Amino acid sequence: MNNIESSRHDDLPFAELIEHAVALKEGVLTANGAFAVNTEHNSLIKRFVVNEPSVTDVIRAGAELSLLGEVVFDAMWDRIKDDMVEKNRYRLSAHMGVNPDIAVPLQINTLKAWHAMSCHHLCHIPKHFNPREKPLWKIFWVPSKMLGDISAISDNSGVVLMHVGKRRVVISGDLSTGEIRRTLLTVLSLLLPEKKMLPLHGAAAQGDKEITLFLGPAGTQKTTWALRCGRLIGDRGLSWSESGLHRLSDGCRLHFDQNLPISLHDKLTFGTIAENLSLDAGRNPIEREASEKDPVSTHLLIPMNRLHTTQESETRGPSQLVILATDPLGVLPPLAKISPEQALAWFILGYGNHLGPLEEREASINIRFTPGFMDSLLPRNLDDYIYILEDLLEIHDSRCFLVNAGWHGGRAGQGKPLSASKENAVITAMYYCTNWESYGALGLTVPARHAEGGDPSHAEADWSSREDYKICLHELTQSIRNELSRRNDSERWLKALDI
Repeated sequence: MNNIESSRHDDLPFAELIEHAVALKEGVLTANGAFAVNTEHNSLIKRFVVNEPSVTDVIRAGAELSLLGEVVFDAMWDRIKDDMVEKNRYRLSAHMGVNPDIAVPLQINTLKAWHAMSCHHLCHIPKHFNPREKPLWKIFWVPSKMLGDISAISDNSGVVLMHVGKRRVVISGDLSTGEIRRTLLTVLSLLLPEKKMLPLHGAAAQGDKEITLFLGPAGTQKTTWALRCGRLIGDRGLSWSESGLHRLSDGCRLHFDQNLPISLHDKLTFGTIAENLSLDAGRNPIEREASEKDPVSTHLLIPMNRLHTTQESETRGPSQLVILATDPLGVLPPLAKISPEQALAWFILGYGNHLGPLEEREASINIRFTPGFMDSLLPRNLDDYIYILEDLLEIHDSRCFLVNAGWHGGRAGQGKPLSASKENAVITAMYYCTNWESYGALGLTVPARHAEGGDPSHAEADWSSREDYKICLHELTQSIRNELSRRNDSERWLKALDI
């Protein structure tokens, strides 16, 4: 095995990578053994794809991907490859996907040991690499200066470049692991629909003989909701096919917050990577607790086996699909039962607020629509994903629900998030409620008062002013109308929501 002075280190185990990362001063170990590292806060990530017919024919209008000439990409790739040969570097053989039949084999090259460490969690490290002998996707994760002086991409922003035909990806900048995962999901979002599979930015759990899948925009606490429902199947790296749900990676990337139903000790022990974890300068620098100033920027990469997780990487179902929304207008009910047709409409909408109520920022209304809950990560025409989801809902006969993980009883800044008792009532009603009644708007049905299985209150009941509630409900309805009117087959989706 190579020592730390060698030029290339192939497939080092996680523990050895930590030794390298500490020796190279890429980060520090916390008291419990987690590795703390700082990453860039790039607000702008530029994404490019090489202009070739196999891609441009399927890329949707509005996808956050700029086109790049093949000659430019190839010259850059060759320069980076030549530069890498002269440097101390790490190579990791990994799969995106646990099942070798559907997994995408990756060869990841980076100059930093902690980057290779993170890929142990962002991907799956198999015992036998690429047993089906599929073509490799090669990835370079390099500093921005290695891109050269091409003006279109060399302004110190984070940059992602993809050549789908040659299966090559360049990631530049000291970006967060979230950006790396987004890149991998973008690749899968191009490839999986060809196999009638749907990539998902969600979380799923197995409990009480049910498989429950949570989808929603950022800030909806998908993993937290899933962990409350049973044993975690996967987090933010999932795919869904006719045979069921498939876990794609060996770890989870979680917001560092106190709402996660796992202990601080479990979060920060050996094997965890903590991004932008503020150290307490007044004490031993490796001893600290959660950052209180900016918890949204702190993320943890945690091995799946550290959480309450199923042993299986694949499961049937899901029997229940739950769409989460962070409603900043405070008018969506805590829980509503929706039809598969309505679930498709909410999937198209991806409705929520820029920040959720539990992200501990100043509450404000900043409505956003994130189609498919991944938006820029869904580079194909949105219909490609909608039709697959429609078929899967029918094949698995999945019951569908809408949960408001946003504000209740008032707008953002006035209303409040769901209490712990109401969250428990929502989960109970999903499993056991048999008596539902009309909500009176958007085609929703809600648990009848005093229904078996719990009684999550109607949204209007939490408002002190009926008139204010009606004003906000009208505002929400109009926003949804405007958004759906921009989509293909808009009449179908407006009808589904009784608009």
